Amino acid sequence: MVTPWLDRLGIATGIVCAVHCAATALLMGVLSALGAAELGNPWVETAFLSASVLLGALSLGHAVRRHRSWQPMLWFAAGLLLLLGVRPATEAPLAEVLAVAAGAACVVRAHWTNARLLGA
Repeated sequence: MVTPWLDRLGIATGIVCAVHCAATALLMGVLSALGAAELGNPWVETAFLSASVLLGALSLGHAVRRHRSWQPMLWFAAGLLLLLGVRPATEAPLAEVLAVAAGAACVVRAHWTNARLLGA
């Protein structure tokens, strides 16, 4: 079964996303001085969100039929709501970092819970 592998990849993507978003928001001045401001471009965030949605849909959508628990999907939905809702809702960098970290943590929790329910 390919789902446990997708869950591990989803967990890794969520963690990398959280670190990227926190570092970008907190260190934007330093990053621009080092010439690494490209990390803050919207395409990077779009890539992380797209990967999270794709991995979640593949892994969690397939597994819910097997373990019959909606708990991972609820964690995933909460995470996506936080990740997608934070941009228009706040202009405060600290609030954004906290919301993104919470959203990424929910996505990671969704994949972790899914893997545990599958016995992986």
